[in-house]
Amino acid sequence: MDTTAGVTAGPLSVTPSVTSSTPLNVFTNPYLGDNLSQSDSEDGDTNTISERLEELTLGQQFPRHFGTSSNVLLVQTVLDFKERATGHKQDIYQHFKRSEFWCTFPWQRDLQNNLGPLIFPDDDLLHDLINDYFVHFEPYTPLLHRSTFERSITEGLHLRDFGFGQVVLAVCAVASRCGNDPRNRPEGTDSEHSLGWPWYSQISLDTFSHVEAPRLYDLQLCLMIIYLQASAISESSWIILGIAMRLAQAKGVHRKRPGQARTIERELWIRAFWTIIAWDVYASMFLGRPRITTIDDFDVELPADCDQEFWIWDNSTTETEIFVQPPDKPSKMSFWIHFIKLMQIAGLVCKLIYPIRKSEQSKVLGVEGMSRNQRAVMELDSALNAWVGSVPDHVKWDPNRSDPVSLLQSTMLYTSYYWMQVHRKFIPGPGRETILNGFPSMAICANAARSCIRIAQSCEIIHQAPVPPVLISAIMLLINFWRDKRTNMSLDSGNDIREVHKCFELAKPFEKR
Repeated sequence: MDTTAGVTAGPLSVTPSVTSSTPLNVFTNPYLGDNLSQSDSEDGDTNTISERLEELTLGQQFPRHFGTSSNVLLVQTVLDFKERATGHKQDIYQHFKRSEFWCTFPWQRDLQNNLGPLIFPDDDLLHDLINDYFVHFEPYTPLLHRSTFERSITEGLHLRDFGFGQVVLAVCAVASRCGNDPRNRPEGTDSEHSLGWPWYSQISLDTFSHVEAPRLYDLQLCLMIIYLQASAISESSWIILGIAMRLAQAKGVHRKRPGQARTIERELWIRAFWTIIAWDVYASMFLGRPRITTIDDFDVELPADCDQEFWIWDNSTTETEIFVQPPDKPSKMSFWIHFIKLMQIAGLVCKLIYPIRKSEQSKVLGVEGMSRNQRAVMELDSALNAWVGSVPDHVKWDPNRSDPVSLLQSTMLYTSYYWMQVHRKFIPGPGRETILNGFPSMAICANAARSCIRIAQSCEIIHQAPVPPVLISAIMLLINFWRDKRTNMSLDSGNDIREVHKCFELAKPFEKR
């Protein structure tokens, strides 16, 4: 994230010298410009639950805030239902906490916040890590351009340019979790949770220039987020997202550039911006916190719907010929473009259904909270239906796909789609039948959770799974189980519990790292 670098003190170190389309316009109803919210009394209930969740901190020195849209809120909801159904309260946090997931490891406290020489992996390991990154991560978060990246490595740019060197270290850190090479662990530990830490720990946010314009490498360092999200210090990714977005805005990446050529470098800036946007929405939904920016704040075009191996740029190439996907080669980039569009809908969900304050326009119109929420849900469901209809055939869900990349892309896309349906403010809490009269909210959420789990099970074949949607689906089915238990409506409770156990089995392989 940068300044230009000087020549290094060693062979593997570097020292710092100091078809594109427009974003989905989801809603045309002017009513949905309103900031919708629940009543003040319901906000008060949510604040109470949020305060109870302060004990759900990862061994930190201060409590964390989890808002209304937070998936963590669902954890507390299922515990509340269980307490009412069984008649007793259980201190589940202390009972089930495991230190490897709740505590900060010694090596995580020892970050190298200095600008000393960067130490890279041995040549053979560096080659393997770069290949693993582009095979196992790039298809699902397209950020870098492989041929450009590998050419820069061959030319030794990572040894001369500190900014690019840090991006290389981020790639190595992320890819380290694909294997178990002891060289990817800090000395003195054999914990697989430490894989990649020798490379990640060298990355410093202190290198951003206060006088020079942000560089592409600064934004590409958002790769750090992929690594952090699977660690016990995942909270840090929230901060890095904010820094990355401010750098992008300072560079003006968030705006269209009429008349500017769509070069490979410009395309990489656009890719980096949309990666930050997608992760921002994802984190906002998961943590229940405000987004860094909203759809009203940018108008940059979407990434080109062309796989990077077909990018062409030489002196004889015109702008319209750079990003041309062969007609007989379905674009894998289509997955990411439609994931971005889905995240735009998710961003509007956060804005319309989970606002902290009611809009002044709604107050003037005298629109009641229940009516606002009902109309918002109907419009959002309509937008999701339109999105499903827009997904091209080669990206649609098909469990019989032979290509593992296409299968996992489709799985990630559709589990996120069902996660959005599970992720509703309108799940009634204990003692309340429903928040939206006439809306079968629990049934919708439970069915979406079951669909999410069924799709995710296909990833057992390729040893990967979209863990967050799967675990949230499990929590949703547990809420449904304990709610039905109390009301004696347990028609499918046995099946739901079996589905929950399937979720745990899907997530279990990811515990080690």
